[in-house]
Amino acid sequence: PRSHNCSIGSSIRAGARPFAQAALAHVSSRRGCILSSQAAMGGKEELPAAWLANETQAVHIRRGLVYDSGWPFRLDIPVEYQDWIIVAVCAFIVFLWCSPCVCSKLQNGCSRGCTRWVYTKLHVFYWALLYLTLVIIMFTIGVLPDWTFSEFTVYLEAFTVWILENMEKAITCFCIVFGVMLALKFRERISFIAGMEHITVFRFSMWKFLGLHTKQRPVELFIWKVEGLQSAGTKLLKANDVFIEGHLGHNEPMRTRVHNNAGTGCVIRESLQFNIDETYPSTQLTLLVKDQGVMGSNELARLLLTTRELCGIEDQTGKRRASFEYSEDSFVLLALAPRGSIWVALAPVEDFDDSERAPLMSDDALMLAC
Repeated sequence: PRSHNCSIGSSIRAGARPFAQAALAHVSSRRGCILSSQAAMGGKEELPAAWLANETQAVHIRRGLVYDSGWPFRLDIPVEYQDWIIVAVCAFIVFLWCSPCVCSKLQNGCSRGCTRWVYTKLHVFYWALLYLTLVIIMFTIGVLPDWTFSEFTVYLEAFTVWILENMEKAITCFCIVFGVMLALKFRERISFIAGMEHITVFRFSMWKFLGLHTKQRPVELFIWKVEGLQSAGTKLLKANDVFIEGHLGHNEPMRTRVHNNAGTGCVIRESLQFNIDETYPSTQLTLLVKDQGVMGSNELARLLLTTRELCGIEDQTGKRRASFEYSEDSFVLLALAPRGSIWVALAPVEDFDDSERAPLMSDDALMLAC
């Protein structure tokens, strides 16, 4: 019966008499055609009662709010709207049953008062809510002409079975989402425990992806010497073979050469060039002082510098001096962790212009001419 109500009755509004008359004329014409065909064939059988009932129900006119079909009123509206009313009432009932948990999360005085009262008389609250739920459901089903209590229980049972069948998938999806959120929240601690806090796995920048301008420029880090290093734990009869490794943001890892038998300190006198992006002032430069072993290397000490701190060192050692030399006046002494110290200086890298490239291009042209 519900499918027939949705076919024609859902599209006919109250007061649409011409459409109703056309539908009745269509039913009468179909009935007359069937009767004429039966008379032509000499048949004396009457029309099936089920067909007559379906055709009559198909042209049912919805009258909206009706007071003469039941107490106190009936909502004679399309079945689709009745279904949505049932869904809204069920959602409201679920909210009522969850209201103690909702009120406990709110911070206003009324919510706190309701929470204290409910948790002190929890059995009274839920028994009263059970009776209120039955009254609301009975009243709602009573005012909807196309719904019965038995039909409501059948749909409720089917929905409960569907929830239980998909519960495993829902729990699995929830655990995956919860794990991803947990990993994102504690990603720094996880990377620190794994020893990968200085390694950039995904070199992706939203500014570059959107084509926006960034304050990225090249700089050169000068390393003079390291002092006061501890001995490597894997070497008992040999001095440290020291080299320095640098990691900064989207730059590739950088390394100096290995200084054999350096011991607790050595003169490096090397430089590393990389790009710094002042758009992200919290990006860290990690300098690792390592000892080269037979298989792999061991960390002796490290230094962490943010982009903001690098700009400060550049202002002290690179931008205020016209000449550069390996001396204490041109470098800054920084402490390493867990022990030791390092002398560093930072200066901007000036790109070559076309006039400086011209002699090399001229020589190449001469060689090609020969």
